[in-house]
Amino acid sequence: MGPRGQGPPLVPVPGSQEACSTLCLTEENPYEPLDPPCTTPSLPRDTEPPTLAKSCGSGRAQHHGASSWGRQALPSGSPGSRWVLAITVALGVSVVLNMLLLALYLQPSTNETAVAVQEPTGASCSFLLYNKAHAKCAEARGQQLTVTACRPGAPEQRFQWAAGGRLRSGGPGGPCVAAARAAELSPVELRPCGAPGALQRWECRADGLLVLAGHELHFNYGHSKQRVVTLYSGDREWSRWVDRDTGQDICAHSYCLPCAKGWSRFEDSCYFSSATALPWEDARSLCSALGAHLLEVDSPREQEHVRTLVHGPSWLGIRDEAAEGVWTGANGSAVSPEAGWWQVGQPDGGRRENCAVAGVDGAWGDRPCSSPQAWVCEGQP
Repeated sequence: MGPRGQGPPLVPVPGSQEACSTLCLTEENPYEPLDPPCTTPSLPRDTEPPTLAKSCGSGRAQHHGASSWGRQALPSGSPGSRWVLAITVALGVSVVLNMLLLALYLQPSTNETAVAVQEPTGASCSFLLYNKAHAKCAEARGQQLTVTACRPGAPEQRFQWAAGGRLRSGGPGGPCVAAARAAELSPVELRPCGAPGALQRWECRADGLLVLAGHELHFNYGHSKQRVVTLYSGDREWSRWVDRDTGQDICAHSYCLPCAKGWSRFEDSCYFSSATALPWEDARSLCSALGAHLLEVDSPREQEHVRTLVHGPSWLGIRDEAAEGVWTGANGSAVSPEAGWWQVGQPDGGRRENCAVAGVDGAWGDRPCSSPQAWVCEGQP
């Protein structure tokens, strides 16, 4: 070892070419701004520790520099030489261990910000995959994914978690989001869930990063000339996705509690189909007591689902009692005739029939509110 303080530094000097290439690779990104210049701080150099030698015959310990070991030779096999050997070995082991610990400290960790994907304990709520930088949502088009203006009612824009960290498109029974290959700019596609060899498992990282499990490749839009979602190693704005409705991480709250016993789930709601008949107001009050409301149909998919729930005319949560011909829901919002699924010739009851029912075919009709009918509750009891 040379003079004190002249040994090589343990880490590269901040801002040097060696530091940037070793500790913080600059992301080459033709679409997004480059990362700021590398400013990795250097670590302080270790000072040379004093060595301890025992003077023969004196019994006193004396401090020496690195060269003092050779000033006084000790007889081979003497107690002093064995002490010197033991101290030398101990110092060598200590240096090796410190170097290993330092190497582990400087190694960049890829799991520090990982957020474990929870296994669903029940059905998953659906959500829109939203990118703030584009102000748009992911959408399934055939077997590919692209990004377009958000349409919350569009089933092709709704996703939900399935078991094993899989991301399903379009609700129960839909295909799963998968990577064609675990490679940079590989397209993200839709394939049957659980298909052999399919790369379908995803993980959430901090700040909205959605990562292909086992690979440092992110769900990204904007780096493909074909304008489709691809895998990309960069972690800037185009790789960050949140729930459009809440702005939260898609893994933070996407798992819904299971429906109560006797209830069934469809998309984001639980449903209970009655086996008794009640007047409209009594049915509404009972649903409210259960923490739900009378069935209100909001989409064609839900309208199709209604057919599996009803076994005869069943109350809907809309009526026109306040103003004839103006059908309103529980929250007071009006349902236009074009938005409903009225049976041909319905509604036709005038002032006598102010409450709506859904038939076994899902088509709507009007009935007197005081007449006993079956009923369906909808909500999150």
